[in-house]
Amino acid sequence: MLHRYPVAISRRAGIYLAFGVVCLGILGVAGFLFASHYEQHARASFIAAVKKQFDGDVTLGSFHLSVFPRVVVTGDDLVVRFSGRTDIPPLVVAKHFSAKAGLTGFLRYPTHVGSVELSGLQIHLPPKQGSNSRPRVHGSSFVIDRVVADGAVFEVLPNDTRKTPLRFDVKRLDLSSVGGSSMGFHAELFNALPPGLIRTDGRLGAWVTDDPGGTAVSGQYTFRDADLGVFKGIGGTLSSDGRYQGELAKIEVQGTADVPNFVLKLAGNPVPLRTTFAATVDGINGNTDLHPVQATLGNSRFEVSGSIERGAVAHGKEIDLNTKSVKGSLRDFLRLAVKGKEPPMTGTVEFASKIHIPPGPEPVIGKIHLDGRFDAGDVKFTSPEVQEKMASLSHRAEGDPRDHDPGVAGVMGGRFILDKGTMSLSRLEFDLPGAKVIMDGTYTLAGGALDFHGTARLNATVSQMTTGVKRVLLRPVDPLFRHDGAGTVVPIVIQGTRGEPSFRLDIGRAIRGGK
Repeated sequence: MLHRYPVAISRRAGIYLAFGVVCLGILGVAGFLFASHYEQHARASFIAAVKKQFDGDVTLGSFHLSVFPRVVVTGDDLVVRFSGRTDIPPLVVAKHFSAKAGLTGFLRYPTHVGSVELSGLQIHLPPKQGSNSRPRVHGSSFVIDRVVADGAVFEVLPNDTRKTPLRFDVKRLDLSSVGGSSMGFHAELFNALPPGLIRTDGRLGAWVTDDPGGTAVSGQYTFRDADLGVFKGIGGTLSSDGRYQGELAKIEVQGTADVPNFVLKLAGNPVPLRTTFAATVDGINGNTDLHPVQATLGNSRFEVSGSIERGAVAHGKEIDLNTKSVKGSLRDFLRLAVKGKEPPMTGTVEFASKIHIPPGPEPVIGKIHLDGRFDAGDVKFTSPEVQEKMASLSHRAEGDPRDHDPGVAGVMGGRFILDKGTMSLSRLEFDLPGAKVIMDGTYTLAGGALDFHGTARLNATVSQMTTGVKRVLLRPVDPLFRHDGAGTVVPIVIQGTRGEPSFRLDIGRAIRGGK
């Protein structure tokens, strides 16, 4: 009798299996019939929900619904237009979408959806409508656990239709808790200029229908390996990290940016540049206000403040900034701006300047305009020959021509204007022990040409700057060069090039009374 039990069990299992198959078939047919009957209603409900969410006009291509074994909604060619406007691109375009949900979550209100995948997504954020009424924040009729929209395009439309929209090509976009009071996001997007990849995580508040710029946003970002070489006149590799919060139209950003190999191509000498910044960014038009940027070039600290229009560097737009330094190294700044392995001078420097970069396609260094003042201390020349000449001038000016100690340092200061690659200096003062030189002239960045004319005031008389018989013979001419309490006042000319300067005392001019 025992051998009959396995047979009986096997028959019973077969009956259960067959019954299960029949039930599944019945459920499948019922689901198909339900979906077919409900699909038009679901389509209308979907369009109504999207229309309510964005307060816009909605068109939809194909729409399909299946409910077994779980709810799956697919569709094509979803288009949402903002406030009925047809003069600007649609607010949202999605070539294809697919949503999955449990049946109970799909039938309740608000509708709960597990996941949504979007392809061909384009978002065109319109400019503010100009209404003074209080912006509206619509509650959502659906909640989505996760939305994936890789390869999306995000554009911010300008108020002036003649201007180019602010565009972001999003490599990866992952949203969570969509439809709630706020949603989380992770995005990876390409930055066009300078080219590089931005990764950001944060939260986006409920969509403000009448004023998208009022939508709350917060998060953090990283920006890596951006090539500054795409801009004319400069180079280096930029990396940046920071945090942000506020509204899309007014985002407060704090962060750091590092360029370990920052270079002005005119000089070709890389110098590390690091900045710590706070800025207000208008996410609608891309303009940025700096508060001010704290920067370190090599070992020298300075700060920059002002406003930068979106795309100013990339597209040759106008830039106006202010900069000033904390006491820094003259070597750092000269190494950045002057060709050669060694800068012409060393010492400390303080400066303040207005920076104006006019529009145009020219390299930055060729069109930048600087207007400011600098003061340098402990100035020495790196060329042994030039330093020896300065030391000799100082020793003679003190009436000790036999002293050959080259370790003489000076103090320098003056007003400068840089325009179209030529530095003009007015009342440039260079003080050495025993001597004070006041000059005006120009220095050309590209070729290093020098052309300075001025006056040297020396403590010693002409005869005191010589030795032996010359000292005696020159005593009668001392009164010709003695002026205003100085032992000697003589015109001086510095010409030549940065590498081979020529120093000349214009004795003839002094005898003619400076004419």
